[in-house]
Amino acid sequence: MVLTKKKTAVLQSVQKGLQILKLFTIEKPEWGLTEIANVLQLHKSTASRLLSDLEAEGFLQKEGRKYTLGFSLLSISGVVTSHLEIHRESKDIVKKLVADIGETGHIAILEGKEITYVHKMVCVDPVPLLSSIGKKNPATCTSAGKILLAFQKKQSVVDRIIDEGLPRMGPNSPTDPEVLKQQLSQINKQGYAVCIDEMHENVVSIAAPVRDYTDEVVAAVAVVGTKERIDDLKINRLIEMIIEAANEVSIRLGYIPGLLERS
Repeated sequence: MVLTKKKTAVLQSVQKGLQILKLFTIEKPEWGLTEIANVLQLHKSTASRLLSDLEAEGFLQKEGRKYTLGFSLLSISGVVTSHLEIHRESKDIVKKLVADIGETGHIAILEGKEITYVHKMVCVDPVPLLSSIGKKNPATCTSAGKILLAFQKKQSVVDRIIDEGLPRMGPNSPTDPEVLKQQLSQINKQGYAVCIDEMHENVVSIAAPVRDYTDEVVAAVAVVGTKERIDDLKINRLIEMIIEAANEVSIRLGYIPGLLERS
């Protein structure tokens, strides 16, 4: 793909902006315009424009003639820290779950209208599945995605996804908004989600919610396999094991079962 001059200029600006942010360290938390221009070998006018843009977005703040990092970076670092904590606290639990049930396990989070896998543990005899750490899948046709949507405190999140259209991935993908809403309501009541032939034909996924110390559902533990390996008789037993694993991760994240109901 050939980039236009405009796109090339935008990419260069983004690159230079990131280079500016990387200059700020614990040892040197303040920088002036001239210093930045000299270190990065930029024209002062270019550096000034980039600094103004970063300040406008809250990534930098100006104190006199010096710039320091802004509070917008805190929200980003908070998200990264949260995701790292989920990965760290779930790793051993998912490993044991996968060993016990013999199917591949995942930890997923919601990002926009898609889920992202932040952890994956493959079983001894894996089947080819289109999932990997960092990969995104539509939330509306995966068990992890439906868990994360069903327990959303903001209905606007689900409404926005519906407004943008529901994708058909597998033969059972919900494409009717009313059907999806009914499914999410049922999932919220029962505390788990089962998807069969929704993301891919012949694939079964089962998921349960992971809560943090505020009782908010921040992730989902999910297990995925084929219909031959996860048949109707096995599903109920797996549901109990997956819910138990998700509860263990939740407790490690500071969740105290029943605390908010008692307060």
